[in-house]
Amino acid sequence: MKIGVGVEGPSDLQFWNKLLHKHFRSCRFDVRNMKNRDKLIRESPRLLETFMDLHYDAGFILVDLDDEQCVSAVLELFCESVRQKAQLPKKDRFLHVCVAKKNLESWYLADPDAINAVVPGCLYSAPTETSHLGKGKLRELLVSQLGRGAGFNEIAFAKGIAPKFSPQRALSHSSSFSYFWDVIESRIRRPVSRT
Repeated sequence: MKIGVGVEGPSDLQFWNKLLHKHFRSCRFDVRNMKNRDKLIRESPRLLETFMDLHYDAGFILVDLDDEQCVSAVLELFCESVRQKAQLPKKDRFLHVCVAKKNLESWYLADPDAINAVVPGCLYSAPTETSHLGKGKLRELLVSQLGRGAGFNEIAFAKGIAPKFSPQRALSHSSSFSYFWDVIESRIRRPVSRT
């Protein structure tokens, strides 16, 4: 099975490339870094076409909620053809648009054991729902543990947390991560034909 995944940036690429291949060894994932959110949204029709031309079994677009109020507001940012394909019944859907509330950082924060393993001396405890945490929460944790002068390299952090991240632990702390993980697992268990 082959699945295409479009992501916003280089740290997302590092994280998903490691995590997906680790947890779904029977699949091949083609994770594409689109450099930023706007380009990911703008280029999604071309990305979708590429995934279909390569005869992949499914395509995923992973995008942050950012400042939009809800998932449907994010979907409205995509062109009509992408919206239509992403809203087909799940059993017929090739393209899945999954929205991280508020951002991918909130998905990292859904696994407290991984955070504590990657941030030296950290005793982080995940709330019931991480989508309510502000975008700077991860940086705040690092500064509180390592001091004001600590730099934050998103790419290095993504590489470091991916091998320690447990989707099973994260499921109960992030509804948007749980949705994404359920969809990808169901696609791998039950492939559908492309339309």
